[in-house]
Amino acid sequence: MKSFKHNRQVLVAAVVAIGVAGCATQPSTKSQAAASPTTEHAPVAAAPAAAPASDERAARAAQPMPPQPPTEQELAAGIQVLHIGVTASGGLVDVRFKVLDAAKGTALLGNMANAPQIIAGDKPPLMPPHHAIKGSRFAKDQTLFILYPNMREAVKPGAEVYVAFGATRLGPVTAQ
Repeated sequence: MKSFKHNRQVLVAAVVAIGVAGCATQPSTKSQAAASPTTEHAPVAAAPAAAPASDERAARAAQPMPPQPPTEQELAAGIQVLHIGVTASGGLVDVRFKVLDAAKGTALLGNMANAPQIIAGDKPPLMPPHHAIKGSRFAKDQTLFILYPNMREAVKPGAEVYVAFGATRLGPVTAQ
């Protein structure tokens, strides 16, 4: 079992490293401009008048979520889902929670059987790393974040996602 946990940690670290390396290897516009021997620049083409619907959905998903008041479900659970976003070139899902009530939050998250799972459509739920909230103390207005491996690209920007804490399910939340 220890070997499996170690391999999972190595896999998550590799995904993060690949995402960071991919970002670092992109050519910069400064180096492209320096490589050009001419000083004249070609005119830039105008953007198309109407973008396809998928581009509009992606643009909406890229905008930060405005602060929302907690729902009745979130008040009952003592936890509010602030943000769900796909990051690291699609390899990770960033989930942020706010503790609304320390006692309810501790009762819910203090039990590892209630570790928050991400449910996106008919895909299998994404499980948090085993050490994500182990031993955490929860205080009112505390913000927690967990990075989930985005296995099988279960979560995509613009998708409706639920967060399940055991039998308690919050959402849907639109992934960014």
